[in-house]
Amino acid sequence: MNVLQHKIVIVFFLSMYTFCNTSSANQLIDSLETVLRKSSKEEKVDILNTLSGIYVLNKKTVEKARNYALEAEKLARGFVYNKGLANAIDNQGYVYQFKQDYTNAHERFIAALKLRTAEQDKTGEAASKNNIGRIFYLQEDYKTAEKQLEEALNLRKELGDKKGQAETYQNLGDIFIAEKRYYRYADENYTNALELQLQLGDMEKAAKISSQIGDLNFDMKHFDNAEVSYEHALGINRDRNDQANIAKNYNSLGNVNLAQSYTEEAVENYKNALSLRQQLKDTLGQAETLKNLGLTYLDAKKKRVAIDYFKQSSDLLFAFPAKKGTPTILKEIADAYKSMGETDLALENLTAYAQHREQVLNQEKINASIDLQTKYESQFQANELKTQNEVLQKEKRTNRLIRSFLLAILGLIGILALVLFNSNRRKKKANELLTAKNNEIENKNLEIQDKNNELDGLNRKLVNEMAERESIEQSSFARDRFLATMSHEMRTPMNIISGLTHLLLNENPRPDQVEHLRTLQFSANNLVVFINDVLDFSKIEAGKLSFDNIAFESKNVFGEIKERFSLAAKDKKLDFEIDYDEKLPLKLLGDPTRLNQVMTNLVSNAIKYTDKGSIKLDVSVHELFKDDITLLVSVEDTGRGIEQEKLDEMFKKFSRSSEDIFEGYGGSGLGLAITKRLVDLQNGKIEAKSTIGKGTSFKVYLPYKLVDKSKIEVAKVTKEEKKSTNYTHLEGHKILLVEDNKINQLVVAKMLKKLGVLVTTANNGQEALEAFNENYFDLVLMDIQMPIMDGYRATAEIRKSIDTRKRDVPIIALTASAFLTEKEKAKLFGMNDHVGKPFGPDDLLGKISHCLTTAKIE
Repeated sequence: MNVLQHKIVIVFFLSMYTFCNTSSANQLIDSLETVLRKSSKEEKVDILNTLSGIYVLNKKTVEKARNYALEAEKLARGFVYNKGLANAIDNQGYVYQFKQDYTNAHERFIAALKLRTAEQDKTGEAASKNNIGRIFYLQEDYKTAEKQLEEALNLRKELGDKKGQAETYQNLGDIFIAEKRYYRYADENYTNALELQLQLGDMEKAAKISSQIGDLNFDMKHFDNAEVSYEHALGINRDRNDQANIAKNYNSLGNVNLAQSYTEEAVENYKNALSLRQQLKDTLGQAETLKNLGLTYLDAKKKRVAIDYFKQSSDLLFAFPAKKGTPTILKEIADAYKSMGETDLALENLTAYAQHREQVLNQEKINASIDLQTKYESQFQANELKTQNEVLQKEKRTNRLIRSFLLAILGLIGILALVLFNSNRRKKKANELLTAKNNEIENKNLEIQDKNNELDGLNRKLVNEMAERESIEQSSFARDRFLATMSHEMRTPMNIISGLTHLLLNENPRPDQVEHLRTLQFSANNLVVFINDVLDFSKIEAGKLSFDNIAFESKNVFGEIKERFSLAAKDKKLDFEIDYDEKLPLKLLGDPTRLNQVMTNLVSNAIKYTDKGSIKLDVSVHELFKDDITLLVSVEDTGRGIEQEKLDEMFKKFSRSSEDIFEGYGGSGLGLAITKRLVDLQNGKIEAKSTIGKGTSFKVYLPYKLVDKSKIEVAKVTKEEKKSTNYTHLEGHKILLVEDNKINQLVVAKMLKKLGVLVTTANNGQEALEAFNENYFDLVLMDIQMPIMDGYRATAEIRKSIDTRKRDVPIIALTASAFLTEKEKAKLFGMNDHVGKPFGPDDLLGKISHCLTTAKIE
């Protein structure tokens, strides 16, 4: 056979070996070993690597895989064949990975990556990065693993390597599953891997990935999606006649049916799985399925049938040596018996669980000792190969190297003896620990009895607490009524102050007056914030606070926070940073206004009470599922801090002692109390930590939904509508202003007349009806509390008019009342909308514009 023929044979074998079954693998190995003797040096290295790769696939032949890889490495180093050398080193890494010797595996994969980078072998470089990422994943360093795999994926996309992309997508999916937060990203990566494997026609891997997607959806309780994925995997495995995986798919489908209490479907799928596992003589699989049948009949309240299946399962496990999954099944059976009140059977299975668990642990210790010994043997053989290479390259130093080599052997034997000694000692300690655990289980039973006694005490305490709560609620009602009344008395004069300030600023005041007017406006706005805090608190306490459920861009919300507070931070020479996680989906579904309110309270306090240093706002993903996301927002400052023992009191409402424990955290103490309640009402959580002199940090966890494109488009339109501040279209409209306060009349009338609105004023409801009978109006602004006739009665009379145009005129209520029922009461009497005092020009004009546009009664 000439050189060209050798190469053709090698290429054929290399393209074939990863897809071969056991019998064809043996034929391939015989053929390769025959060709090996007649091949050139490079061809020999490639064939040795191919043989190593075949043996890596078989768990029982990893030593052969390592020997072939070492021989390939030695040969490749002899004539500088870097590509073959990198493959040989990679194969050694696979062997170490199989043995769970991740340190040596990582070292081998790094060495292969360096060779491939030097050779500018992009395909090999991507493979090495993928291998390194997998090792970091197995060592639970998920961030580093993700980074390596992303680099591998980008290279494989650049090369158009679909097979490699599928492998890396699957590895990324494994990482996101292991992190137990990013389930949605896991689903996306598995789906990408599945699509590529289907395109490539690798149905074995496609079936495996489809099963993984099913498991993911099952864990997320998306049972319909899980069922679809399991059915897909089942169909593929049927075509492949893979009996073991068909049985596994049937069992998984049964789990889905059981979770949904579909008894008939669950029984059918479990029995299909049981039949196949009996044919395959899969003892552990049969026991698992029998246990599942028992759980199914227990769910259907057929106790006798359930006990029969549980007994079959446990009898099967008792008849064979313990395996890794045996204790779990016995524990589930024991728990099921306990729930049925079968204490004797529960105890029998719980005892068996403890025995099997001990046997499994002992076997794992033995395996660990063997693996440790194998690890040192591998290191020994690696040193031996290194020494032999040095002998070949430096013949003049042969005798001295042999002596050194013998000394190294003695040293390694001593180390191995020491390791074995330490291993035996650790095994003894482990047995002592297991004995202690058994004693701990007995103590737990005594603790349960103590807990029962404690529960009785807690019940008595609960009765007392309920009585106390009733008393507190009565006090709370009186307090809330006082707050609402106080707010009402403040709102009317505040409306006058705000309105007059706005008018004066728009009437070209002298330059020396502008600063005073802006200071007045700023102070008025601060007082309005305080009033609104009182109202929000009252709404929260009464359970009347509502939340929007609209699509919004969270990045814009935090961008507004950055823009709003940057100047204040700059004035105090503070660094203000926002770190926004790019993993956050663009659109969320929830209440952006309340998110803004929470962030405003926290950031404003941080800036206000930090004299030097920085404020940092960090926004990241805490959890991400298929349709749900939880944001984690951290606000950290380097301010004065607060004593730790007072920190828990920070969010409580009005719990001030004579010493102001809230000093440095809001003038009224309301802001943070409201923040805590707003977070709680959205099913979120807020945490705070502080150190005196070093600063304070808050962490807010808020859940939201993910939205689709159609909802996003609707939200965009709504947002654009809200931005409109052009009110020139109001010109020429006739509006009746009903207000008993002369200054309020002046402020509102002047504001409207500037826009070309024709305004008629009335001092009470009676005058309003007289004016209404004489003229037609396009809209009515109706104060609620007035002498002679209030706004409610006047509105009711207008709605009785036989003139349709007058009867259907839009009416907007103007009120300074802080009571929560005011808005509902206004609608009940036929008013179209409601504006609370104090109101800004845009608030009032926006309502007028809306009512004139829609021109209908709500």
